[in-house]
Amino acid sequence: MTTAPTGARPRAEDRPAGQGERHLGRRVRSWRQPASGAAGEQAACAVLSRRGLRVVARNLRTRHGEIDVLCRRGRLWVAVEVKARSHHPAPERCVRTGQLDRIERALRSVAAQLRPLPRRLRIDVVAVRWTARDGARSSPPEVQHFQALRTLSPNPDGIGFSRATPDANDASSICGARHWRLFLLMVTLAEQMIPRRKLVLLLSENLLFTLVILIGTSAPPLSSQSFWLFEPSLDLLRGFATSFAIAVFCQAALSYNDLYDWKVAQNRADLANRLVHSYGYALVMLGILALFAGSLFFLPGLSNINGETWKLILLVGVAYTLVYVLRHAFHWFFYKWRFGERVVVIGSSEDARDLARTLKDNPMAGFEVCGLIEEDGQPRLTTAAGDVPLIGDLGVLQELCRKEGISRVVVALKERRGKFPVDLLLKCRMDGVIVEEREAMYERLTGKLAVESMRPSYLIYGRGFAKDPLTLALKRVLDILASSLGLLLSLPLCLVAAALVKLTSRGPIFFVQERVGEDGEPFKLVKFRTMRADAEAKSGPVWARQNDDRVTPVGRFMRLTRLDEIPQFLNILAGQMSFVGPRPERPHFVEQLESEIPFYPLRHTVKPGLTGWAQVCHPYGASVEDAQEKLRYELYYIKNMGLLFDLNIMARTIAVILRGSGAR
Repeated sequence: MTTAPTGARPRAEDRPAGQGERHLGRRVRSWRQPASGAAGEQAACAVLSRRGLRVVARNLRTRHGEIDVLCRRGRLWVAVEVKARSHHPAPERCVRTGQLDRIERALRSVAAQLRPLPRRLRIDVVAVRWTARDGARSSPPEVQHFQALRTLSPNPDGIGFSRATPDANDASSICGARHWRLFLLMVTLAEQMIPRRKLVLLLSENLLFTLVILIGTSAPPLSSQSFWLFEPSLDLLRGFATSFAIAVFCQAALSYNDLYDWKVAQNRADLANRLVHSYGYALVMLGILALFAGSLFFLPGLSNINGETWKLILLVGVAYTLVYVLRHAFHWFFYKWRFGERVVVIGSSEDARDLARTLKDNPMAGFEVCGLIEEDGQPRLTTAAGDVPLIGDLGVLQELCRKEGISRVVVALKERRGKFPVDLLLKCRMDGVIVEEREAMYERLTGKLAVESMRPSYLIYGRGFAKDPLTLALKRVLDILASSLGLLLSLPLCLVAAALVKLTSRGPIFFVQERVGEDGEPFKLVKFRTMRADAEAKSGPVWARQNDDRVTPVGRFMRLTRLDEIPQFLNILAGQMSFVGPRPERPHFVEQLESEIPFYPLRHTVKPGLTGWAQVCHPYGASVEDAQEKLRYELYYIKNMGLLFDLNIMARTIAVILRGSGAR
């Protein structure tokens, strides 16, 4: 039998008529809010009962203060603080650290009197928000239950309780808990989002390659010596490390053939052909590695790895065949069962429609766009065949989110002044739906900023653009190390390139030109000359064209292989440039572009770079439109600048050079 502790006030329904009501009425009049008191507690109790908690007492007075609701499930006893408001978007934020400390002391003081004896104590918060219209409450209220703000467990000696969870006891931690869980789902590399489905595919294929090689060489019929695979040992660790390294090289070959690019990989007819090419590239890379570092290879099931290379070639081929099967199964699973975060876009603008199309065209990002909700007072959007459907107006938003399981709402309104649906979006937010601006989703999907439609407030109030001293110091160290190593390794190539430039065309070996650097300061950029010495004598400053006749034959090869950029290592060592950053532009073009492209001067807030995010994501540009597209990528880099992001860009630059793409 459950009994309330001594000193507990009876529940309202058990007290004589009028007694509890008079006391609760005094609380209502003192707060002067219609959503407080008995009505809020009654709504909270209903939610707690649906959660399987049995309400034992309400308004329980102790010497340390009052517990709004005391309930239990088995030997778990829960003290609930009820926050009911009618004009507050988030009543749970009204809970303060001192209140939770008081409730904890009150719960400890009555713990010994509770029957059955508690095995665990917990403090929860229930937020009740009434929607008031014209002085009257609408029904029902919005109720949210925040569990386990604090948990108390018995001490080992059986005397008293001690806190068993970290101190997450203020309103920010209540709301922050949900945001933190969502943050953990979004895996980032240098603030650049890696789509969740792509991450799952990368990990699963890495595991497949690793296991095929390790198990295939350790088990009959390919193993040449006995080895117990399930017994922990140093040989097993070395074998796993070798198998993992081989798997990384195989995945690098897949990436080189664009098989981690969704738009390419979705072409199933071309999948087998690209896998065969990847297999060949992987064997070439592994052969080169074995030639220079063959002693590092160790597979415990092979007695002589150099004499049994054919087994490794066979197993890599088997792994690529299984990748073909895995790719088909992967796509079937995710798209057959619609395994993604459901999203709706609000807006009647072209930006809203374009964002919906981008969401639909990038399913690897893990989002499933359900439709467009049109804003009030705007012309109806025109859609083409295959576009995301129009599913209603703002009036159906909250019901749609609840019925269809929408977890994210993206706001892309055409007109915001006086028409922003604050109340409606607050309701969705209190239901647990994430609400974000179009710019944030666009940035996440594309890796660039929407310069043409972006509001300055997004840059001012948004995250990013951090330039802490540690990041800048690490970036400078990376610049010095990378440029010094680059100069040392490329010295033989530089001598050959200098000789070829001098012997094949008239003019100097080096091309020195003024460029705009950090904070708009001009500096002299150094390159190997790839054009005729009089290339701009008649035309003046012009952008390079496709198949430009001013480029010399040797210069064309140097541009294709990026050998002409090697002297810029000297600019990096001098501190005028960084290894990674926006490419420096000429003053003539800077003046033109600043007058035509919004936010263009922001690219000069960091040092220009030898390579950059725009260079690995966008082909060579020679127009105002190309400059604007590159600015989108450059501002994204400046916003998310960091050491890991720089390393990521440097690795991608190697792939761009090997492909020979983006050169003129």
